[in-house]
Amino acid sequence: MQLLSSGHILCRILCGQFGIPFWKFFLATLIGKAIIKTHIQTAFIISVCNHQLLDFIENEIIRLLNFVPGLATVLPKLVAKLQIIRNKYMAPAPTVSNIAVGKWDFSFASIWNTVIVLMLTTFIIKIVTATAQSFLKEQQEKELALYNSSFASSSSSSKTI
Repeated sequence: MQLLSSGHILCRILCGQFGIPFWKFFLATLIGKAIIKTHIQTAFIISVCNHQLLDFIENEIIRLLNFVPGLATVLPKLVAKLQIIRNKYMAPAPTVSNIAVGKWDFSFASIWNTVIVLMLTTFIIKIVTATAQSFLKEQQEKELALYNSSFASSSSSSKTI
């Protein structure tokens, strides 16, 4: 499971600060992340890992860039450098060694992830608390309205007697 970046957390805190309803924010985030972002990432990964499709995309980009004035002379050198880089990263993975892994030590990343988890925990607690308080407020307002209406009807009936 991937932890949220500080940008996501800051965005959530600001949404809460400026009074954007949780469900409106949650549904917008869900649509953005689950529907839009995942499909773009899936298409990107498929295109990068599919050698035939990657070659096709590269050839089309090179063909289009040949029409740009001044790039036609620089393009062969650039393509050669990019091919070297591509071959370096697309090479088969090296074999796994039998080196024993050392003990886990504290690092900035682990401390930062702990801070993020604590912030998320307090954020979730605040959401639950705010939801419970708004529900309780609505319930108390209904009870108060019912009490006031019954008190008003009983006081008006006592005045007529």
